[in-house]
Amino acid sequence: MSTRSSSRMAPKCTPPPTVSPRRRDTGFKPARSLLRKLLFVSMAGCLLPSLTSCGMSQGALLYTLGGGRGKIIKARFRLTTGPLLILIDDPLQRIDWPTPKRYLFDELAQELLKHKAATKIVPSETIAHLRQAKPNFDTRGCREVGKMAGADQVLWIEIQEFRASEQIEDALVAAFFSVTLKVIDVNTNDRSRVRLWPTAPQGRRVTITLTGSEVSIAKTRNGIARKLTNKLASQTAKFFYDFRLGDFEREP
Repeated sequence: MSTRSSSRMAPKCTPPPTVSPRRRDTGFKPARSLLRKLLFVSMAGCLLPSLTSCGMSQGALLYTLGGGRGKIIKARFRLTTGPLLILIDDPLQRIDWPTPKRYLFDELAQELLKHKAATKIVPSETIAHLRQAKPNFDTRGCREVGKMAGADQVLWIEIQEFRASEQIEDALVAAFFSVTLKVIDVNTNDRSRVRLWPTAPQGRRVTITLTGSEVSIAKTRNGIARKLTNKLASQTAKFFYDFRLGDFEREP
């Protein structure tokens, strides 16, 4: 009797599909705005050491990245509602032609009136007349000059540095205009209260610069002076009225 194998081939077994366990919902869902803020802070923290070593301040970097936009900046000082004399003094004789001073007076007066930082500006012709009519006019103090001009206050601008040449010697700082500001009370009899603003004895320094490309666009010496005085007038006027910071604008 022949023996037949009773063994049969075992069927192939397919393993059951693997089911990944569901992730438990912890209920923590960070908001996208928060993540953006964390990313911004992280990027700033990484970039600050390298960029500040290259000359960029931390404040400048934060403004470049968008920090501080839309902030309301209050006036540093409120000027008189009466007559204001803008007195531009050049004791070091930094400017050798009259055009820049005329530009600065006209543009600053317009900025102050436009933003209601002043209501009445003593005309520049008044000072020109006094200079011709009064002996030793240039030796008189600004308070005395203000009183002769009928002003309540004097915005005293002393020129410290000035360069407006068509010859570009520095691509980053090709032209510059630097002044100090002081506000003088004409009518007070108290010598300790003649200076109204600022408290620093040297006054408030304001410096404007132009790049080589800006100087090239301006072309002439008068054109460069016009661009410098325009920026200086705008920056100076902002000390005396409230304004909102624009994009990439830094607090003066």
